[in-house]
Amino acid sequence: MKINRNSHVPMYKQIANDLQRKIQDRLYEIGEQLPTEPLLMEEYQVSRITVRKAINVLTEERFITIQRGKGMFVNAPTIETDVMNDVMNIENFKGFYETLLDQGIDVRVKFLSFAEQIPPKHIAEIVNSDTDTKLQTIERIFYIKDLPIAYHIVYLSPTVGKVEQEIVNKMKDQPLSRLIQDEFELEEIRCSLEVKKTPKNIAELLNIPPGFPLLTLSRTFIEDSAPYIVSLMYLSSDSYQFTIKSKSGGNTK
Repeated sequence: MKINRNSHVPMYKQIANDLQRKIQDRLYEIGEQLPTEPLLMEEYQVSRITVRKAINVLTEERFITIQRGKGMFVNAPTIETDVMNDVMNIENFKGFYETLLDQGIDVRVKFLSFAEQIPPKHIAEIVNSDTDTKLQTIERIFYIKDLPIAYHIVYLSPTVGKVEQEIVNKMKDQPLSRLIQDEFELEEIRCSLEVKKTPKNIAELLNIPPGFPLLTLSRTFIEDSAPYIVSLMYLSSDSYQFTIKSKSGGNTK
């Protein structure tokens, strides 16, 4: 697109509108990296200041995310999850991976580690463990193309026992929800949602500033009245929302 320098529309706004159109027309796919500032300057024949003002518009309107040291990426559309049916439904709850796939978003999971770690105090309290007792943990990151969108860590209660390597291998390419449903007799799901400042180690994995506010979904899975798994998911609050839908059991008059 050639900038119209005689237009009443500011040049930065023309650039923002053009990039927005390209995003909406899928010329830039979800999670795809946009051209760098120098390339945009060359393409539109404008100054760095003009390009940055256009980028600010797209950022404020949530079309793109800027990743530190990585560049600019196209945001996913708002991802909606039904709390009662998808998050807390004992018979058929879903994980983050399945939710994205259901909404037509191509997501990949990177398995980070299966290890033993000292848990935070509140996690130790949930699983009735000492604060100096290491728990088995699973860590994963979710990506849309090259854009990291969520960090997931799972803590296993000491009552679970040593997890077999076969199950660990399944965790690398299967939704955690399916494994829980296959391996445990689920009795109850306890859920909480909070906006938390991102710890430094997680911020580095997600390429965001430390302390950046993220939506945190915590789910505790109960078997025989005892917590055995705590799942923590750190999500972008810009592109993720939870809804509650209530269905009537009969006709209303």
